[in-house]
Parts: sequence; C-alpha cells; structure tokens
Amino acid sequence: MRYVLGILSTVVLGIAAAAAAVAATAPAPADLVLLHGKIHTEDASRSVVQALAVRGNTIVAVGTDQTIGEFVGPSTRRVDLGGRVVLPGIIDAHTHPAQSAQDLDKCSLDDKALTPAQIKSRVAACLKERPAERTQWFEVVMVNPSGLTLERADLDSMLPDRPMLLSGSDGHTVWANSPALNLAHITAGTVDPAGGHIERDAAGQPTGTLRDIAAEIALAAKPVASLDHEASQLNTALDSMRAIGITSVQDAAVDDHLMQIYKRLYDTHRLNMRVRGSFYLKNLHEPAAVLIGNAAKFRAKWAIDPDFLRADAVKIFADGVIEYPSQTAALLKPYLDAQGHPTRNRGPSYFAQDNLNRIVTAADAAGLTVHIHAIGDRAVRSALDAIADARHRNGALDNRDQIAHLELINPSDFPRFKELGVIANFQLLWAQRDAYVEKATIEYLGPQRSRYLYPARSLRDAGALIVGGSDWGVSSFNAFTAMEHAITRSEGLGRPALLPEQSLALQDMVDAYTINAASALKQEHTTGSLEAGKRGDFIVLDRDIFTIDVFDLHNTQVTATYLDGREVYAANAK
Repeated sequence: MRYVLGILSTVVLGIAAAAAAVAATAPAPADLVLLHGKIHTEDASRSVVQALAVRGNTIVAVGTDQTIGEFVGPSTRRVDLGGRVVLPGIIDAHTHPAQSAQDLDKCSLDDKALTPAQIKSRVAACLKERPAERTQWFEVVMVNPSGLTLERADLDSMLPDRPMLLSGSDGHTVWANSPALNLAHITAGTVDPAGGHIERDAAGQPTGTLRDIAAEIALAAKPVASLDHEASQLNTALDSMRAIGITSVQDAAVDDHLMQIYKRLYDTHRLNMRVRGSFYLKNLHEPAAVLIGNAAKFRAKWAIDPDFLRADAVKIFADGVIEYPSQTAALLKPYLDAQGHPTRNRGPSYFAQDNLNRIVTAADAAGLTVHIHAIGDRAVRSALDAIADARHRNGALDNRDQIAHLELINPSDFPRFKELGVIANFQLLWAQRDAYVEKATIEYLGPQRSRYLYPARSLRDAGALIVGGSDWGVSSFNAFTAMEHAITRSEGLGRPALLPEQSLALQDMVDAYTINAASALKQEHTTGSLEAGKRGDFIVLDRDIFTIDVFDLHNTQVTATYLDGREVYAANAK
C-alpha cells in the first residue's frame, strides 16, 4: 500500500511540476487579441499574419491564430476579424489640423470653379443663413482660385458694410473687402511683407487680393475666438481624421497659438492623436541665428509628450503656388502667357540663397527636421542646395529633412534626394488631370516642362523615400483617395490620366502613409509597422485593398481605429 501511495504521490508531483512548467512558459495574457485576419505588418519583409496581441499600449506578438491564441486570458478582449485587412495607423505627414479645423462652420464654396457672379450668389445665400448679429466678420472658405480674378468692387458688392474675407482653397490667397482692408490697415502705402504680395490697381490701391504672407495681415485683424472654442473645433476635426484611420499627424506650420490649441486637448485628455509640429519660420531675411534660436526655444517649450505632443521640426516656405493667376511658385524658366509665349515672371524669391543656406545649416546643427514647402522647380533646387550646404558643413546628422508638395522638379535634381537623404513628402491626391492642372498649370508651363508634374515614380526609381500627406484643409485627408490618385493619376474611372508613367504601386502608397511616414516623423521605433514592442496603432478595413479594383480605393471604409492599444473609433458606434 505504501508502495502504491508512493507511486501516486510521484505521479501527482510530476503532473504538478509539468503544469508549473507549462505555466512558467505560457505568455502573460494580453489585453486585446485580433484573430483570423490579414494583418499587413509593414515590417522589413512586409509580412502578412493572421493575428496580433496587445498588452497595455504595446504590441506583444504577431503571428498565427494558434500562436496568438496563447495570449488569451480570462479578461482578454477578443476580436474576430473574419478575414478583414488590418494596417498600421495612417500617418499624415503634411497637414494643418489646428488651423483648418477653425473653418469647419464657415461658409464654404467647396473648391468649385466659379465665376465672380456665381461666387456673389453663393455668398448671398450664406449671408442669408448667417445674419449679421451672429458675427461682425464674415468669412468664406474653400474658394477655388484657379483662373479667378476678384476686384475690390466685386468684393464690396458682396458685402459693403461688414469686413469679409474669402480664403482660397490653395491656402495661399485671401481676398478682403474694403472694411476688412481698413481694419487690417492695408493701404496704398503698405509695403509688401517678406514672403508676400499685396496686389494693386494702376493707381497703386490694394485690389483686395493678398498672396502668401500678405494674407496674414488681414487674417491677424480678425477677432480671436476663445481657446475652448478652438479646441472644440479641433476635437471635431480629429474625430473625423480617426474615422478615416489617421493616428499620427505632422502639422506642417505651427506657432505658439496653434500649439496651445493642441495642448488644451492634451490637458483635458482629448488628444487622441499623435502630433508633431513644424515651427513656422516666417521671415527668411532674418539672421539664421535668431530664427533657429527661436525654433530651439519653441521646441523646448512644446516638448510636452514625446509620444503625443512635440514640435521638433521647422517649416520653411520656399515659394507659393503654381496655378494661374497666383503664379507665386518659383520656376527655373519663366511662366508662359495665355498664348504660350514666355513672360518675364519666374515667380517671386522669398529669400536670399546664402541666408537660406545658413538657416538650414543652423537648423540641422540644432537637430531640427527641416520641412520645406517647394512647388516650383527653382524652389526645389534652392531647397536641395541649402540642404547640400548643411550636409557639407555638418555631415549627415539624420534629421529627416523633407521637401513637401514637389509639383514640378527638374529631372537633374531627381538623384539628389537619395544623395542628400531628403524625404519626398508628396500630396498625390493632386496628381490628376483636373482644371487646376489642365487650365491653370500646363497651359502656363508648356508641354515639355509639364512632363515632370508630381514626378513620384521618377523620384522613387531614383531611390528617394516617398511619404504621404494631405495638406488638409487645402484638400481632403482621405488617404485612400490619395492612394487611388497616386496609382491611377486620374480623378476616377474613365477620366484622363496625368502622366501615367509617374504612377506608383499600392504597396508604395501604403508604405508612404505608414512606415515611411513614421520615419519622416522620427517615430519609426514606436509606430508605422505592427511588430512586437511597438505601440498599438492600427486600423481595420471593410475590404481587402490589395485585391480590389484600384478605382474603388476611395470607397474604402475604416471599421475601427486603435491608438495606443485603445479603440478610438468604431464604425458601429455611430
């Protein structure tokens, strides 16, 4: 009997030891697991796996359903994907949420091509809906500037007795009526600010059209809304961005006030978005030491949270916009006139090249990312020249310098992006043969130069890192529509394509909005791909974008968005 009991004791002890060994090797339970899906990890091998596990804010494992099933515990939330596609959260590498959110409740002309008479009719309808007692200043947004000329008499006929501002959808043009000009103290004697232009009639009087920095004189004269109202507007905008899968943004031009709006959301636990700000360097004629000294102080002041709110980049406008009649983009050769003859206009110069070189070199030495707006081929070359000078003086410091927009590039500059380590920050939603391009751009550049409009494939083939941004509120922040345009180079099925040889592949564009954009924001160690150790930023799609017709990409819906392992948007929660 003792012998039998001894055997039983040995067996029990063996079972207990085996159970203890299994318990010791079993992973700790996850808070969330996703199973039965097509999870595009965006890792170095672009692996596609079935399942993913998150503990806290961190991905702890990706792999097969069986492997990830080991992370399921009593309190684990399980999501059956049912074969749906998962991507890393979308990263918008060039956008303006804090500023653009303030236009959400204003009269919008929806970027439609309208005549002055049609604009007057639309404005009248808006005024009827918004009586005078609601606001002293009246604002109209998303006015299509392509081919549009508004005289002061046109503006005053729309609203003669209250200040009114019309803002162009290009983000570089504002029209102000006489009351607004008076309150902004813009007169015949007002000097053009550095980086801007006040259009004038034959007598030297302002016509009401303000280009680039000049527009800020009128905008600064408006009454300032409360910070709580502005934060509420921004919160609404970020809700919409999360609904389309955006989890990180690079605000492409911030100042102290715009950062205060973000911080109000952060302080009230409503900033469900990773935000990196680019400090706007307005006057490029100032000494580099002053500009970058201020930028370094700005970075220190707004180093709020390395994961969610920081401002460690600087923004430089190297030019304006290319479309007629603005034509403030800087070109190597002059614009053509309407008959195709060369003019003397190559666009303005907003800086001296030597000072731009000093500014970029100082920013680079200070560890700041340089984020340059450059539309025309002369502006692109000037930006590359300044970065080349910084590389010569500082060496390669890996600050992820980037040039945004890149509407027109001289082909001799294509290889310089890889050589200098410059990121190509494209807004390829614009890469389509629409009125902006057909009537307001190509006709004034000619067919030879127009072969290099939005040359995304040429830059990719030359080895440049391509990232994606929206430039919202200039255009939609729907990344899937932008992906469609980047691939098809058209407005839709059956519509003519713009330089189809410059098309990118879908994988290029997914990379551009995930792992590449994470690198541009210096957060590739925490976001951009779905790998163990990274944050739980990912989105669930309603369709497999890798198998559908590319002309259907714009119809893609996000069914859920996760940020830091938390569900911050669910389609069925509407």
